[in-house]
Amino acid sequence: MFRPLPVLTFLSIPALALLIWLGGWQFDRMQEKAEAIVIWELRRGGDRLDWQTSLCEADHDYSDREILPPDVIGDEFVRFHGRSASGDLGWRLMSPLALPDCFGATSGEHILVQTGFETFAGNTRSEPELLRFAAPPEQGVFDAANNIQTGEFFQYEPNQLSESLGGVSISTDIWLIETSDEMPQHLAGVPPGQHLGYAITWWGLAIGLFAIYLLMHVQAGRLRFTRR
Repeated sequence: MFRPLPVLTFLSIPALALLIWLGGWQFDRMQEKAEAIVIWELRRGGDRLDWQTSLCEADHDYSDREILPPDVIGDEFVRFHGRSASGDLGWRLMSPLALPDCFGATSGEHILVQTGFETFAGNTRSEPELLRFAAPPEQGVFDAANNIQTGEFFQYEPNQLSESLGGVSISTDIWLIETSDEMPQHLAGVPPGQHLGYAITWWGLAIGLFAIYLLMHVQAGRLRFTRR
């Protein structure tokens, strides 16, 4: 016989559902990360394409592909807060580059291309030898405000970037940033096994919560496995 405790049941069901969902989400992230790593390893060491060939002839499958820097880039640039390929914190120096017509972009649309890196101490590094296409960063809750006048950016806002770069249209979809022979940080930072550990932790908490829920009903005399 089972007679659920109303308040305990009301609180436990959403908590249990949340823990199960969190475990499933981490398990899905594990699978996605493992697949992305396999793709990166297959591409590693392959032919390094120029940026136009990658966009025009690679069936738009250009993410994380090693790209040779463009030959000609304008002098205008903005500073975008971020990390170098080696993990140092500072400013990515980003310049506009017109997208080719084959990409299907709006006429005159540009992407931002990293042309260097500057530490907060003002030390500037040479132009990157290898670049990769990536999705621009999503806006964070605690990101600082952009400064259009000084060209210092913390948030990827195409309209504000355009204003700071003389009015050129900036793509919302991709940019071209420095990479290295090492695995990108977004793949290496949290390996698949760590995601699996998180999933097991959340599911373990769900099992523990369910066990406590049953135990409290047994102690309250609301869950019996034999009739009297």
